[in-house]
Amino acid sequence: MMRFLFTLVFGLLVVATAMHANGGGYSKGVVSTSAFQPIGVEQVEMLSELLEINLHIEHADIRIEYVLHNPGKKVTVECGFPAVFDEVNLFAPPPKTPPKAKMLEEFSLLADGKTIAATLREDEAGVPGHSGRKIESWHVVKITFSAGQTRHIQVRYRNPYHISFYSVSETWSRAAPSLTYAFSAAALWAGPIKQGTVIVNATAVDPTQVRFNHPKRFVGENGTWKWSFSDFEPTLEDDLVIETRPGLGGYNGGYVVEGGTNDDGSHKGGRWMRYADFTASASSVLKEPDGTEHQAENVADWDRATAWVEGQESDGVGESITLRLNKPAKVSRVGIVNGYAKSRELYAANNRVMMLKVSVNDGKPFDVEIPDEYLADEHFWFDLPKPATLVKTIKMVIAAIYPGSTYKDTAMSDIDLLVPLDKAPKIGPVR
Repeated sequence: MMRFLFTLVFGLLVVATAMHANGGGYSKGVVSTSAFQPIGVEQVEMLSELLEINLHIEHADIRIEYVLHNPGKKVTVECGFPAVFDEVNLFAPPPKTPPKAKMLEEFSLLADGKTIAATLREDEAGVPGHSGRKIESWHVVKITFSAGQTRHIQVRYRNPYHISFYSVSETWSRAAPSLTYAFSAAALWAGPIKQGTVIVNATAVDPTQVRFNHPKRFVGENGTWKWSFSDFEPTLEDDLVIETRPGLGGYNGGYVVEGGTNDDGSHKGGRWMRYADFTASASSVLKEPDGTEHQAENVADWDRATAWVEGQESDGVGESITLRLNKPAKVSRVGIVNGYAKSRELYAANNRVMMLKVSVNDGKPFDVEIPDEYLADEHFWFDLPKPATLVKTIKMVIAAIYPGSTYKDTAMSDIDLLVPLDKAPKIGPVR
């Protein structure tokens, strides 16, 4: 299982030899969203704002509650909830027509508990605080306020992290996944935000790797951070940026470095690791009526379109997969793509693993809980205990599952093993 790390961040797999000449880049996700803002009306005040962000592996679920007050006469306010998307593929020719505006995933807006339909609008105006980017997608609603009325607004949406990938010759780098929320847009309401609270939860990410652009504002404990404010008049400097893990870099040969990836493409100061080669066997394998077998080796082919699927009549609890390293090594981290990740539909239709019992070299097993998140590009990572000897085998027993909507079969699509290096590998000059 030879690992080559010329893999684009979001679903674009490029063969390594095609990358050696000129290199290129790719970026995707939501660059930023923004505080709810009035369009052309400055009469209404924002009494409070509650922003809750749940950090998952590839996206954040965002919930916002506003309390808005109209101190004047009856008015209908056209309000916009803007988003800046980014999808650039420098490996492909420019599109003949510009991309159309997009709706934020799972977007909903309620006013006093009643759903208000949003219309999608494109706008060429500059976006404050986003380096000259334009707002590509306005989610626009109209809200009527009686004289002196106070209204409660609730907004929910899913925010895919913004991330970019660049390569030159045999080296590559991948930016840290980021989420930006522009508080500065709230300055368009009348007066300051009277009071507000921001809550950030490390729902499915490592809390030790989460970074804020204003860390001193937040108080954190057990993977939850909180920031409260009053009489807040936000400026561009107050826009919130969160990174969920360090950037990555690597070299075509199975090497990866976490952190220490610099703007010039160099990888100084990071933690170097390499992928370990292994074979896989399983206690059972599902065989389809047409003869297709979802073999254990499918977890080692680095292809999310294939998966190991256990073959028992039950829901798969108690079935196992065993990884045997081709050469024993000090494996420190294991990455898993859960479920049948060929598509969101297949992922939801089949069982996914909720809990694994993992044992190294037939030692005492320990529990690993896996979040139920469809991963198009990333892995769920967990650390192995520091081994007393080199790792030869890793056995994973399915202890609990998330039930599928259609089938009882439990699937796993990919597994990666990382071995830390004592020093950076020797890498030739960039061509």
